[in-house]
Amino acid sequence: MDIKYLNGKKIGITAFDLEQKEHRGIAAVNKSLIQLLCKNGAEIYLITSLGAKRSKIFEGAFIKKKLLEEIYISDILSSLQEGIHYRGIFQTDHVYRIKLIIVLFFNTIKLFFTGFKLNYKIFKLSKYHKLTNIFDNRLEYVKDISGLVVSKNIFHLCRMSSMRILPKTPILPIKKNQLDLIITSSPLSIRSNSKKYTNIIQLIHDAIPIQLSSHHENPIYFYNRLKDSHKYSSCVYVSNESKRAVRDILEIKDKQDNPNDILYPLPSLSLELLNEAKNIKNLRSINKPFILFNSSIVDRKRVEKTISYFKRSNLVDNNFLLCIAGKLHKSKYCEYIKDICKDNKNILLLDYVNELEKGWLFLNASLLISTSTVEGFGVPILDALSINLPCLASNLPTFKEIKAFTKNNNLTLVKQNQDLIWIKNLNKVKEFNLEDFDKKSERIDNFSKFINKLESQILFKINSYLD
Repeated sequence: MDIKYLNGKKIGITAFDLEQKEHRGIAAVNKSLIQLLCKNGAEIYLITSLGAKRSKIFEGAFIKKKLLEEIYISDILSSLQEGIHYRGIFQTDHVYRIKLIIVLFFNTIKLFFTGFKLNYKIFKLSKYHKLTNIFDNRLEYVKDISGLVVSKNIFHLCRMSSMRILPKTPILPIKKNQLDLIITSSPLSIRSNSKKYTNIIQLIHDAIPIQLSSHHENPIYFYNRLKDSHKYSSCVYVSNESKRAVRDILEIKDKQDNPNDILYPLPSLSLELLNEAKNIKNLRSINKPFILFNSSIVDRKRVEKTISYFKRSNLVDNNFLLCIAGKLHKSKYCEYIKDICKDNKNILLLDYVNELEKGWLFLNASLLISTSTVEGFGVPILDALSINLPCLASNLPTFKEIKAFTKNNNLTLVKQNQDLIWIKNLNKVKEFNLEDFDKKSERIDNFSKFINKLESQILFKINSYLD
C-alpha cells in the first residue's frame, strides 16, 4: 500500500512503555504503530526521558557536541535494551529515590524560570547506530526509528503534574517544523499550548486503574492524567468501550461523535516474525498440542480460572498442554498461580516470552484462552483473530468489538460465571499438528489479508490529525 500523504511527515511517539522492563500490551501497540507509520513513509522520532549514563551532570558543557550526541544515542539504546522497572526501583532502591527527588527538585525550579517549558534535544539515528546497538528482537522496532527526542525526566515531571505537585501542566514546546504530530502512547499531563507548537494526540486505552481496586496506579492521579489529556489535547481511544468508560468517568456530556477518535490497535504479531517462527520446530521443549494463555500474570486476568477449566476438561487426557506465557511478577497472586500449577506436568509457566517466541506460540497453538474480567482492548484476542486461531474468551464488550472485525471467525465468547460452558468448549478443541506447515502457512496468509485492511483504516484516521 502506498500512502503518499505520510511521505516525509515527522511523527513523535512517546517511549514510556517501551522504556519499561516488561513490554506489555501498550508497548506492543507502540511497536506495531511505529512499524506501520514508517512503512508508509513517515519519519518516526521516539520521545524519551532517558539520557546519557556515562556523562556526569556537569560534564556536558565540556564535551564536544558530536561526542555528546554519540554518548546519548548509545546510552539511550542500551537503556531501552535493558528496560527499567521505574516503580520497583523507586520503592526498593533508597539511593536512587533520593537522587531522583533531588534532580526533580532542581528540574521543578528550572520550570518556573522557563514558563514550564520542557527542555529537549533531537538526535538523528544512523544505520550504524542501529547496527551497533540492536542485539535482539526487543529492539527490533528501533530499525524503524529515524531519531530520538530526548527530554530528561519528562515522564516523571508529567506524573508530578498529575499528582498536582506542579502548579502548572508542563509544555512540550516542539515546533511544527521539527515534528508534524506527537502521539502519546498513554495519557499524560502535558500540553503544547501554542499554534506554533506541534499538535499532541493522546491514546487512551482504558479506565482500569480507576475501575479496579487492586491496580497499582493511584486512581486520583490517573483520573488527573485522563482529565489533563482531554483538556489540553485531542484524544483517541482504542475501542468504543474504552471511550464510553473514560468519558463516563470524566462526565463528558458532548454527544457530537467523531468517527476518527477510535483507533483500533494493530496485532502485536508481525509477518516477518511469523515467517521466521514457521521454521522453528519446537520451543522450550513443547512437543505436544497445547492451548495458550498469553498475558501478564495479574489478578484481573483470572489465570486461576483458565487453570481450573483446563484441569477439569478432557484436554489433559488427550495429551494437551496449557502454556501460560506472561510475566510472573513478585506478587502474592503470582505465588498463588505457581502453587496451583506445581507438580502438574501438563501446565507450563513460560514466564515472559520474546516476540519471536510469542509468534511461534500463536502459530502452533490449538486454541487461545482468555478469562480476563476487564480490558480496554485485548491485543492477544486480536492476534488470534488475525491468524484465525480458535479463541475462547470472556464475553467482554471490547471482545465483542473485536469479534465484529470479521464475519466468519473462530472467536467464541462465554459469560464469566458459566463454568460448564467453558469446559464444554475446551472439550471440543481440535488438535493442531505442530508439524503441519501447510496449516501454519494458511494462518500466515490470513494474517497478511487481515492486517492490510486494518492498516488502511488506521492510516486514514491518523492523517485526519495532521495539518
